[in-house]
Amino acid sequence: MKRLILALLLFSSPVLSEKERIYYVHTRPPSSYSGTIGDDGFFYYFTNSAVSASKDGCDIRIDGACFIKTNVPAKIVKEGIMKNPNMYWCSEAVIKESRKTQPPSPSNRFGYGICTENGWVFK
Repeated sequence: MKRLILALLLFSSPVLSEKERIYYVHTRPPSSYSGTIGDDGFFYYFTNSAVSASKDGCDIRIDGACFIKTNVPAKIVKEGIMKNPNMYWCSEAVIKESRKTQPPSPSNRFGYGICTENGWVFK
């Protein structure tokens, strides 16, 4: 009985059962415009504002980064690519994969580019 209760507690723990969140990037530079999608299907934008980054100011946290909810719907269109009504957003995995098929120029060692419906395009 104790093992059953322990198993139930472990698997119902919000830390262990929480969905892994991914942040997505629309464009780099001049700054990285990034966000994520919430379980509610809305877009959440990244902020490094000191006010928002306080414990109570963030709607979602990913690895300590602060994201604020918007009323803009978003959806995953394919693995690693999110879309809100006007823009595409690529995960870091998609950006890294793009380096294999279209390596950036030596002057673009930071991977500056933009996310499209087909993936990351280097500038």
